[in-house]
Amino acid sequence: MSIFIIDVLGIVTAILLLIFSVFLATYKKGSIYSHRFLSAFLLANAIFIIDFLLPEIERALNIKLGSLNGIGFTFAYLFGPLLYIYTKSITTKDFSFNLTCLLHSLPFIIVFSFRILGIRIPYNYLVGIMQLQISIYMVACFILILNYRKEIKRYFSSIEKLNLTWMLYVVGAFFIMWMIDLVSFILANMQMIGVTAEMYFAFFSLLINFVFAVLIFYKALLHPEIFTGILKPEAAPKYEQSKLSEEKKAEYLNRLERYFSQQKPFLNPSLTISDVASDLQISSKYISQIINESLHKNFYDFINSYRIEESKRLLLEDHDSGKTVLEILYDSGFNSKSAFNTAFKKHTGTTPTIYRTQQITA
Repeated sequence: MSIFIIDVLGIVTAILLLIFSVFLATYKKGSIYSHRFLSAFLLANAIFIIDFLLPEIERALNIKLGSLNGIGFTFAYLFGPLLYIYTKSITTKDFSFNLTCLLHSLPFIIVFSFRILGIRIPYNYLVGIMQLQISIYMVACFILILNYRKEIKRYFSSIEKLNLTWMLYVVGAFFIMWMIDLVSFILANMQMIGVTAEMYFAFFSLLINFVFAVLIFYKALLHPEIFTGILKPEAAPKYEQSKLSEEKKAEYLNRLERYFSQQKPFLNPSLTISDVASDLQISSKYISQIINESLHKNFYDFINSYRIEESKRLLLEDHDSGKTVLEILYDSGFNSKSAFNTAFKKHTGTTPTIYRTQQITA
């Protein structure tokens, strides 16, 4: 593995991260907090890579930067906290920056201060603590996103643009990158690998960082709004404190089912629980409670069950007209082929095409 390749990869990655960091720092639309946190995360990442490249920069430019060596390394202590706070800012309603957010930066402040003051801490300890910290924060990010994805199904009938799949990829890629670094660190300290193997580990770590930088840059150019933050609706209702009687629950359920059978609001792909509550003049908390307790579903699955029944009807009625499955999924209220196929298979155990063939030939 050539040192030159690693250096070039590192330089290009750092430049991309710096450019995008500036873009986010100056982007005016949406949540300023979210932009700043992601910008700071990318900037810290770029500084860390530059620190890694400092020896080669010194040799290439024939200058001495010894006083700067190791300072960029301390910014790794910001990776976990900044990515976690950014994730929290786009998955939490009415997020605000407070003292708790600042406390997350305490390990960085301590290590950075020690480095500036010349207080020596064994390198192995620094890396070990850093890896542990990053791992904990990555797991916390996954939990935040997965809980958010589960929560939005209680309020929205279409979640493809809200489910933060891209963010899962970002956290996942970053987690894998640091697992590679962790394995390299452990094996090197156990003297189980040599310099060549360490270079390969460094290359693959930088390669993942490079791909991450390119993808996030590409996303920013096409859809800058995704970094704005998608806020959750109101907190989940506490049904145990609900004053809804069993009689009222039965009445509301009857109204809800009659409304869906006659008005077919599920044909609106962007239908939300607030829309239903407004039309029926029933609290959205009560509607959520009824769907959860009486039908044992969330709002997302409840809506999709009606859409699937509608699509099954259209698949059989319209097969002679030449209407495609793609046309039918849109006519049924879906706005995504993948969401339609997933929901259809969940409810019927088969694909729309196979279902149509089986029903027609039966």
